[in-house]
Amino acid sequence: MPTSGELLKEGISVMSETFPLDELCEIVTTPGMHLPAGHFQYPVTDGNRVGNHLDALFIIEPIAGNPRFIQSIISDIYCWIAHEKVKFDVIFAPSQPAVKQMVRRLAERTRVREAYWDWLPTGWFGDKLLSGEIRPGDRVLVFNGVSQQGRCVGERLPSFVRELGGEPVAAAVFAIGTGPGAKKAKDLYGSKLYSAVQVDINVHPADNCPICAQPDAPPLVRWTDLHEVT
Repeated sequence: MPTSGELLKEGISVMSETFPLDELCEIVTTPGMHLPAGHFQYPVTDGNRVGNHLDALFIIEPIAGNPRFIQSIISDIYCWIAHEKVKFDVIFAPSQPAVKQMVRRLAERTRVREAYWDWLPTGWFGDKLLSGEIRPGDRVLVFNGVSQQGRCVGERLPSFVRELGGEPVAAAVFAIGTGPGAKKAKDLYGSKLYSAVQVDINVHPADNCPICAQPDAPPLVRWTDLHEVT
């Protein structure tokens, strides 16, 4: 079994101690899933909301095209749930199609309800619960496929859960970044945060991006352009 912190490939470290290493290697080397060096915008600027600039990117969509990958990920999350004795009534996730495929499998396995928050193709969250429900007092497992910056599972999704009257008790994400938001999520949940891998990603505000300041800066690539390809 892999050791937590072991370098799986350039820019990606193992976080789960139970995920079969050969399967994990196959997943993270899928073409188009991991872009380890570049100049990316995520989320994409949408109206008055300006997306951050990242020096690497991890894209969950290729997983959605491979049911075997989804099965491997959900099986390992289920092992973590059992080991940590995570008790929850509902899985709460963004309505991103690739993420919903994963949540449905996990909901079937754990026999709990699903609820989805509005998610926009730009990568931003909307402002409403799109489907399912969170009842007052519900114990909620916050879920996402990838947390590039960590804020989605550490701040944004839990805040929506609380607004709806639920209690975020744990979080699960296949891949998590290394920025301040990811560190806050780890501090918040401790062992109640699952991630199979950690991806080296530096996050910069658009108006203070050191990549942009370079004389020979690579062009900024919008996440939506890459998402459309995958």
